[in-house]
Amino acid sequence: MIKIEPLENHPELVPLCACWNFEEWGQAVGRTLQETIDGFEPFLNPAGQQKAFIGFDNDLPAGLVLLIDNDLESHPHLKPWLASLFVVPEMRGKGIGTALIHAVENAARDQRHAALYLYTGKANYYRNLDWQDHEELSGDYNGLMILIRKL
Repeated sequence: MIKIEPLENHPELVPLCACWNFEEWGQAVGRTLQETIDGFEPFLNPAGQQKAFIGFDNDLPAGLVLLIDNDLESHPHLKPWLASLFVVPEMRGKGIGTALIHAVENAARDQRHAALYLYTGKANYYRNLDWQDHEELSGDYNGLMILIRKL
């Protein structure tokens, strides 16, 4: 059974979530694992606007997604962002990613945002979930697309 819960309800899972994030993205941008773990601390604040959600499959942690203020320094005018969608490879294809995306969409909606943004090289995955193309990126981000989800 799939369930989605805020990371603030599971502070003991911060090291695991940070490890997933670090291995998938953090190393590539030069962060250390400890910096990534420390970066997850704000997600433990229940009153915070930025949120982290964990997907569980039969009570086993299986994935992660973030709702953050900004995920692309070149686009500070776009807020908020769905970021760091990750599902453990052996648990993919079960709907965990979709459930995590819906959790972030609902959280952004609850915060009264009119839209949500993300950037990805896998735009079709999100297009199938009613996300629309917003801007094709170039330069260091060539091949990536910003998508928008109107809420």
